Amino acid sequence: MGKLDVLIKDFNREYKEELVTRGIPSNRAAKIPFSSPRANYMLYGGIPRGRIIEFAGEEGGGKTTTALDIAANAQRLFRSEWADEIKTLTSKTNPNKSDLARLTYLQQRGAKQIVYVDCENTLDDEWAATLGVDVNTILLLRPQTQTAEQIFEMTLQMIQTDEVGLVVIDSLGVMLSAQAYEKTMEEKTYGGIAMALTLFSKKAEMACAKYDCTLIGINQMREDMNSQYGGLTTTGGKAWKHNCSVRLMFQKGSYLGEDGEELKRSAPVIHGNQVNISVVKTKVCKPDRRTGFYTLMYGRGIDRLTDLVETALRFDLIKQSGSWFYIIDPATGEAMKIGSTEAAFQGKVNMVKALREGPEGSRFTEWLDTEISKRIAQ
Repeated sequence: MGKLDVLIKDFNREYKEELVTRGIPSNRAAKIPFSSPRANYMLYGGIPRGRIIEFAGEEGGGKTTTALDIAANAQRLFRSEWADEIKTLTSKTNPNKSDLARLTYLQQRGAKQIVYVDCENTLDDEWAATLGVDVNTILLLRPQTQTAEQIFEMTLQMIQTDEVGLVVIDSLGVMLSAQAYEKTMEEKTYGGIAMALTLFSKKAEMACAKYDCTLIGINQMREDMNSQYGGLTTTGGKAWKHNCSVRLMFQKGSYLGEDGEELKRSAPVIHGNQVNISVVKTKVCKPDRRTGFYTLMYGRGIDRLTDLVETALRFDLIKQSGSWFYIIDPATGEAMKIGSTEAAFQGKVNMVKALREGPEGSRFTEWLDTEISKRIAQ
C-alpha cells in the first residue's frame, strides 16, 4: 500500500465518511416528480433530491402551487420508499447487525417528512389539499417575529436530523435580517438578507447532500439596482444563485376556460391558466429543454391529462391531422383501435374528455403514461 493510499484511508477513518474514493461514482440524482408530464419533461423526470432549488418569477406565476405539487408527490414517494425498505429488511432470513439497527431506526423514524416554512403566512390548506398534500402530516413552520438568521438556523437543524426529505421556504423575499429588524423605519438598511442567505446556502448545500434532503427556496423578483439598463433580479445575492443546482422562472400564461380552451385576457370568467416555466440553470441534466408549461385548473388543480396529451404529441404517441387526433402504436406507426374502430378524436378538448370519462379512457391513459415515462428520462 502506497503512502497516498494510507493517507486516504486515514482521511476516511478520521471523518468517518467516504471522503476520498477511487473512480467517479454515478452522480445521477434521484428525482421528485411534478404531477405534470410536461414539467417532468423539462428536467428529465422532476427536481433532483439532495439539492437546493430556486422557484422565482412574477407574482401569481405559480411558484407556490408548484412547490405544493412537489410536496404532495414527495409525501407519497417518501412513504413508498420507507415501506419498501421496511419490507426488504424484514424479509431477510439472516439479517446482520447493521440491518437490524437500520430496521429499528426506520421503525422509530417513520417516512421522511415535509417542512413548509410559511414566511408569508398565506398557505391555504384547502388549496394544498386540492393539490394532493396531506395537510394533517406536513410540518408547518410559520415565523412570527423571527429573523432570517433564526429561520435559517431552525431549518438547518431540522435537515440535520435526517428525518426531513423536503423543505420549502415561502418566501425568501419577505424575510428580515436581524440588522433590519432592529432598526426603525427611518433608518436605512443595506444588503437585505444577502449575508445571511449566503452563509445559509453554503451550509444547506452540504447538509442537503449528506442527509438527502431537497430544499426549495421560493424567491421574488426585484428591480436590479446595479444595472444601468434596469431589468429584474432575485433577492439574496449571487452566492444563493451559485449554490442552487436548479433555478426555474415562473410566469402566468394563457387563461383557460372550463373545458381547457384558451381565453382572451379580457375574459370575464376564467377557470385556469397555463403556468409557463423557464429553466434558467440546471446542473443535474442536459440544459436542452429550456422552456415549457403545465395546465392549472382552479377547481381541480393541475390538469395532468391535458399535459399528458401535450407530451404525447411531442413524442409522436399522438398525431394530429387537421382537427383530428389519433393515438399511435409506436411499434406499427398505425392508429390504435377501440374495438374495431380507430382511436380518433376531433379536437384536443374532446380527446381529453374521452380519456377522462370514456370507457377506454383509463386504459389509454395508463398506456400513454407508461410510454411517456420511458421517454422523459432519455
